[in-house]
Amino acid sequence: MKNCIYLLISLAAVIFIIQHQREIRQLRQLIDSQNQSIHAMQVVLRNNSIQTELALELGRNTQKSLHDSRSKRLVKVTAYSPRIEETDSTPFITAYNTKVRPGIIAVSRDLFAKGWTFGRKVYIKSLGVFTIEDLMAKRKRNQVDVFIPETTKALSFGRRNLEVHLLAPPTIPAQTYTQLYRTPHRDFLLATDDICRRTK
Repeated sequence: MKNCIYLLISLAAVIFIIQHQREIRQLRQLIDSQNQSIHAMQVVLRNNSIQTELALELGRNTQKSLHDSRSKRLVKVTAYSPRIEETDSTPFITAYNTKVRPGIIAVSRDLFAKGWTFGRKVYIKSLGVFTIEDLMAKRKRNQVDVFIPETTKALSFGRRNLEVHLLAPPTIPAQTYTQLYRTPHRDFLLATDDICRRTK
């Protein structure tokens, strides 16, 4: 009889321990899930902070460039459209080997030699900010050409003498870009996927 009681007590103890271990595993899984979610949120917040830093730095450099007389010039501003008569045999491809599109400009080669190179941003007074991605003919001097897709609008743009500023590139350390664009950690991807499933 006593052996039977001891056996029942032992069996009950084993069942209790198994259930307790199962609860501990479930609790650990819950904690791991919460930690992954917290890590994902931290990564998002860090990236948002880096993006804000980039935007502020770009704004500071833009403002500095606008007040820097060395980057300011009075140049002739014209417009061009994707026609062979206005460009070359590849009117839809720039000298920078990119596709033509609104927001880009071509610069005369004398300006290019002075640092107005491909990828740099310029501010044209009353028109806005543009990216240098094309070159003008060799005979052109102190001139920029704004790309306009419609030929009629490009022709009607005419010739204007405007104030143009070469904007300074952002002075963000290389590691900042690495932090922003590096491959996400596996835990971050899992946690992000879990958050997306829960919000559906």
